[in-house]
Amino acid sequence: MHAAQIELSPCDLTASEGRQEVNARCGTLAVPLDRRRTDGAQIELFVAVVDALAEQAEPDPLFVIAGGPGDSATGFYAAAEGAFSRIHRRRDIVLVDQRGSGASAPLDCDALDEDRLGEHVDLEVVVDAAVDCLGQLDHDPRFFTTSIAVRDLDHVRAALGYERVNLYGISYGTRVAQHYLRRYPERTRSVILDGVLSPDIALGPDIALVSQEALDALFDRCREDAYPELRAQFDAVLDRLGNAPVAITIDHPRTGEPTETIVDQYTFVAVVRLLVYSPRTASVLPALVESAYAGDYRPLTSHALFVAQSVENLALGLNYAVACTEDAPYMGDVDFDALAATYMGTTFVEALDRVCERWPAGFMDEDLRELVETDVPVLLLSGELDPITPPRYATAAANRMANTVEVVGRGQGHGMLTVACAQRLMAKFVDSPVVGELDLGCVDRIRPFPLFTSPMGPAP
Repeated sequence: MHAAQIELSPCDLTASEGRQEVNARCGTLAVPLDRRRTDGAQIELFVAVVDALAEQAEPDPLFVIAGGPGDSATGFYAAAEGAFSRIHRRRDIVLVDQRGSGASAPLDCDALDEDRLGEHVDLEVVVDAAVDCLGQLDHDPRFFTTSIAVRDLDHVRAALGYERVNLYGISYGTRVAQHYLRRYPERTRSVILDGVLSPDIALGPDIALVSQEALDALFDRCREDAYPELRAQFDAVLDRLGNAPVAITIDHPRTGEPTETIVDQYTFVAVVRLLVYSPRTASVLPALVESAYAGDYRPLTSHALFVAQSVENLALGLNYAVACTEDAPYMGDVDFDALAATYMGTTFVEALDRVCERWPAGFMDEDLRELVETDVPVLLLSGELDPITPPRYATAAANRMANTVEVVGRGQGHGMLTVACAQRLMAKFVDSPVVGELDLGCVDRIRPFPLFTSPMGPAP
């Protein structure tokens, strides 16, 4: 089966926003839907190779694994191409849209898309949309899990003729990268984990708690800076929108068309949760809260419409397929009182639990949730204020790894890819994955992004 070849032809990869194109060679590889049956139905994986700039490329490429679950590897790379430029000079970049995402038999559905921002949204709407999603899928979601995805990755590796590979995984992609390393250690030269999810941790119960930690750190910073009353203003807006949603019409930030929408507590929480992911977007949050507190919801609504694109681009069917197999069944005893004290509350966990009562659990390797024991070199990158995979997750993941470097970026959020220091470290690590020789001097020079003093930007 792995003797199959992939026919590649010139193509352009486009970021989800459509602003950037990357020249590549693209093709498809037919693989079994159910890998236990080679004579059954097949799906096609979309594969892209961005050839190294050097005339003679190094033999071991970098496989870039996107997050989500549900993000497209090709779209992610097109948006973040510059961050990999140093590695790309000497190595091919290989991109595989994970089965269920991008152009690989996507599990797409019309769930909470941008159009529904014009409605009042609550827990019932979220659950109903997810259940509706299940009925819209073209394929059985039980075969769209991490355990099967890593077998796809190695199938692609073999079909492209690479003996060994380097891996970069971000967010959920770190789960995929670690499980590939577990299954195929002899094929793995080095691994970079960015925004690390430890295999033994189920995403769900901690999300609201960790996001609150990141928000509290922002409140503390603002108290000493330009927004001393931000925490009180935030709580007031949260309560106000919970009691009385606001109808508003603004020009859509992407299309310019007048758009009617409802700003409610769900909208506010969703925007805050996404903005605190990155120090750049978190820096604008204080100005948005201050405007909303003063009764002007236009800046907040504009950002809500803008960030909705990130939800639209996510293959939500794949997201649920993975979460309902690998996370929801392992949440354990949830401290609902602690969750209720956060700005996100209990909605996320309640929704996940109720959705996964209806979604089928898929195929999962018995050891998926075990820590990886390896001596393969691993670089673990964490943002100090990551609101979903905090640095302690990386420390947990590295517990049984014998050859690691852990880096924590001061004031940084989820994923270190946009940080120049991290980009240099990644390139040096892939070039020579010798843990003791990696110079970490630039890490101490990483600084938080300056706060916006108005919706227009930071102070000069």
